[in-house]
Amino acid sequence: MRLTVGHLKGGTGKTTTAVHLALGLARSGRTLLVDADPDQDGALAWSQLAKDWPADRCIVIEAADRHLARQLRPMLDDYTHVILDAGPKNPNLLRQALTLSEHLIVPVRPTGADLAAIEQVFELAAEADSLSPLTASLLLVDVDSRWRSGSEARTWAEGEDIPTMTAQVRHLVEFAVARGTAPEQLGDYELVLDELIKETS
Repeated sequence: MRLTVGHLKGGTGKTTTAVHLALGLARSGRTLLVDADPDQDGALAWSQLAKDWPADRCIVIEAADRHLARQLRPMLDDYTHVILDAGPKNPNLLRQALTLSEHLIVPVRPTGADLAAIEQVFELAAEADSLSPLTASLLLVDVDSRWRSGSEARTWAEGEDIPTMTAQVRHLVEFAVARGTAPEQLGDYELVLDELIKETS
C-alpha cells in the first residue's frame, strides 16, 4: 500500500494518523514511513523518542524538500508499504507525495476551520488522479461523542460529495499522549486500517 496522510492545514492529526497506520501496516510487511513535514518535529522525531520502535519492520526517514518524488521513487519497490506524512501549507510537497501514492487520507477534526481548508486538498487529489489512479478520503479524528460536531461534519461532507471513511477516531487520551511510543494496540486506528485494507483488496 502506498498512502499519503496529508492536509494543507496544521494541527489536524496527520502525524498521529500516519504513525499509527504505519505501525499497523508494518505487521504485514516492511514499511517505509516518510516524514515530509519540514516545519516541525514529526514522524521521525516520534520514532526516535520511542524506545520500542520496531525499526526492523518500520523504517522512518525524513524527506521534505522539492526533490521529494525524485528521492523516493527509486525506493518504493523495496517496501511492502509506504506512508508519507505530508506537512501543511505546502501544496507542492503534497502534490509530489500524491504522485507516489495510491491513496490519500485527509484527517480533520470536526471543526469549521479544518473543514473549510480541505477543498484545495481534494483539488490536488483530483489532479493526481488524472495522471495515476488515486483514491482520496476524509478521516474524522478527535471526535468527541459528547457533541454533535462529528455527525454534523459527516453530514456536511456528504452534502459536498467528499468521500468520508466510515471509521473515525475518537477524542481519547491514548491518542493525545501517544507521541514517542510505538503502540501495538492501535485503538480506533485498527478500524481505519481494516477499512483501508478492504478498499484495496
